Amino acid sequence: MRIATSMIYRRGIKWMSDHQKGLAKAQEQISSGRKILKPSDDPTNSARLMELNKQVKLNQQYSRNIILANGRQGIEEVAIQDSIDVLQRTRELTIQAKNAALTSENRQSISLEIKQLREQLMANANAKDSDGAYLFAGFKEQSQPFTTGADGSIIYNGDQGQRSLQIGPSRQVPVGDTGDSVFMLVRNGNGQFRTELHANNTGNATISVGSVTDPTAFQNDFMAGDYPYTINFTVTALTPNTNPSDPDDPPPAPKIEYTIRDANNVSVQTGEYSPPEGEYYDDSYPGKTISFRGIEVAIDGKPDDGDQLIVKPAENQSVFKTIDNLVDALGNPDRQKSDIAALNQGLDQSLADIDQALLNLNQVRGRIGSRMNALDAQEEVNQSLDLQLQNLQSDIGSTDIAEAASNLSQELVALQASQQSFMKIQGLSLFK
Repeated sequence: MRIATSMIYRRGIKWMSDHQKGLAKAQEQISSGRKILKPSDDPTNSARLMELNKQVKLNQQYSRNIILANGRQGIEEVAIQDSIDVLQRTRELTIQAKNAALTSENRQSISLEIKQLREQLMANANAKDSDGAYLFAGFKEQSQPFTTGADGSIIYNGDQGQRSLQIGPSRQVPVGDTGDSVFMLVRNGNGQFRTELHANNTGNATISVGSVTDPTAFQNDFMAGDYPYTINFTVTALTPNTNPSDPDDPPPAPKIEYTIRDANNVSVQTGEYSPPEGEYYDDSYPGKTISFRGIEVAIDGKPDDGDQLIVKPAENQSVFKTIDNLVDALGNPDRQKSDIAALNQGLDQSLADIDQALLNLNQVRGRIGSRMNALDAQEEVNQSLDLQLQNLQSDIGSTDIAEAASNLSQELVALQASQQSFMKIQGLSLFK
């Protein structure tokens, strides 16, 4: 075999070049801490590292989403809590207004404070998050959700969309509540039905908020019937006594009967409202509890002939409408017995509606708390997953310092040997 001088040179240079590359690779592995410097070093593990890096970045984004969600939930919680405080104060003022010793002027002062509370509630409903987006506008978060219409009523301009953020590989959490579910779609009355006076009543009879005593009958009879139901009173005067001015012989109380009719004027139930025979009452009747179609209501006061009390299913009512109704009730005069009855009925209805609004807001606050707990729990899961991913990355792609140092020494020794042997070989010739 013929060995040319050029071949000796090429092979010597190649050996030195290979060892220099190996030396550079070992140095880079030690300095960078990465065992796989390019995909060709280890194609299989390189692909695994790319997938792990992708998962790590996704997990970091989930953590950023959790921070954003917690911030938005915290601001919403403050707005809801302040709204609850507003309604609590409104409730206290309503109870205060029920004091019979108060004058119309006193109640107007209470009404002024309630109007200010309404403005505060409006500000809460239009609250924004840290990015300037409206909390309760649904997907229309750049538009003011609540505005005042020409008639003074509150209009909801948002939609029913609910933003969600991805906080885990397979988990999303809502980061807000729609304005209509928080402030607009609140059941009035006792949540199932409501009671009210007919506008033309002249007596001082009132009707309680009532309650459902038989849920099955309520659904099958009351809700399936033709509502609203009216309790109609018929008053029949009895023959007066011989000496009406004698305090020991007062005139007999009139006979009062009631008929409950449905919306088609069909009689549902009849009964007597008069006090026990032989007992006399002026306008302060002892009252009576009436039950029909799964519900029970209490009636107080003395109705006049033709007076009506109305019972109908509960409806959705905004919190702002509840406060407006309260303000209207406080503006009622208190000169006639029917005026006093309307005032008391309006205040009782407002108390019931405020309680329903408070119940709804507390449920919203409970949902916020549940979501924040879910965020905290997912954050712990994400942290554990991030630690596992980092360990896997380290096991697959991190440099073994001891091994890399050993390779560095070997490559350095081999490079030095190649250089020394090349220096000796290049000096040889056919004559030597």
